[in-house]
Amino acid sequence: MKSLGPLATYQAEIDKGVIWEDALQARVVDAFERLHQSLIKPVKQTFFKQWFSSQPETPKGIYIYGSVGRGKTHLMDLFYDCLPEQVGKQRQHYHEFMLWLHQQLRQYDNHANPLDKICQQMAAQVQVLCLDEFLVNDIADAMLLAGLLAAFSEYGIALVTTSNVKPDDLYRGGLQRAKFLPAIAWINEHMNVLHLDGAQDYRIQEDGAHEHWYFPVCESSLYHLQDHFIHHVATQQISNKPWHINDRELPVIKSADKKLWCHFDVLCKAARSAHDYIEIAKRIDTLYLEGIPQLTIYDNDQSRRFITLIDVMYENNIKIIAQAESHYQMIYQGDKLTFEFKRCASRLSELLI
Repeated sequence: MKSLGPLATYQAEIDKGVIWEDALQARVVDAFERLHQSLIKPVKQTFFKQWFSSQPETPKGIYIYGSVGRGKTHLMDLFYDCLPEQVGKQRQHYHEFMLWLHQQLRQYDNHANPLDKICQQMAAQVQVLCLDEFLVNDIADAMLLAGLLAAFSEYGIALVTTSNVKPDDLYRGGLQRAKFLPAIAWINEHMNVLHLDGAQDYRIQEDGAHEHWYFPVCESSLYHLQDHFIHHVATQQISNKPWHINDRELPVIKSADKKLWCHFDVLCKAARSAHDYIEIAKRIDTLYLEGIPQLTIYDNDQSRRFITLIDVMYENNIKIIAQAESHYQMIYQGDKLTFEFKRCASRLSELLI
């Protein structure tokens, strides 16, 4: 039985009442439909071109950007799910992909052009790469991306991404940004850049839905955290032994039955990375987070770690039960990361249910 493409699948979701009809989303779905057709039609032709041509034709990718909660990730996932396996597809969060890339680079440390080698091997399995939450804030990643994207063109890998910022604003104000400008030029040339915005945040729930964010930090909120934990685990399996994450000890308040209870300082004030959060997410289905403070202009490092932590938990569908100093929409009191925290709050609105 022939599977539906993005356009028909999107319309079926509307007909079933799964999503609302949205003209801006429909424009993005049309672009996904065109890319879908270009990927599935020439499968055999592409196979022969890989043998007889050093320059495989690569369809234009898609770069979707816009405010939080507009359905960017959902539409990308819809496109991904509609693609048959034989096309060669890969879908990852941006953090996970960059972690994988750095691991690969270490394996080719003595190679003259490691990015070329990595992309050549990747192209043997992947024709389209989907990356969620494309947001560059690290100088090492910024310097890698220009070479990586150029290699995608050479080896016929189409790129699909979601982001909260338009390409021209990526890594704005970053260290040595000039070295990243070729990557921006590549995106504008080789991808269909689509702005998905609108008045509706599809992740906003009713006010009563966020009962698992307890504030302020006090004995009462701590009691609620404890009560929820006890009612969702087998008491005899509760442990307070530290975990070992990436060869480092992680202090634990309590853990049991794929539930982990940690203090905010352990996960976000200490020097932790996306790699650590990914490893934690593999082992749990619920994260209990105690003692989240209000984050100010003086807390940029732990604020960034908190954003990354929530991104990883969201990507892995990990529930959040939290004790904090204020409502999650008010937890950030700085100004530098205001945009990123809008996305973070929107994601929390789902994870807290």
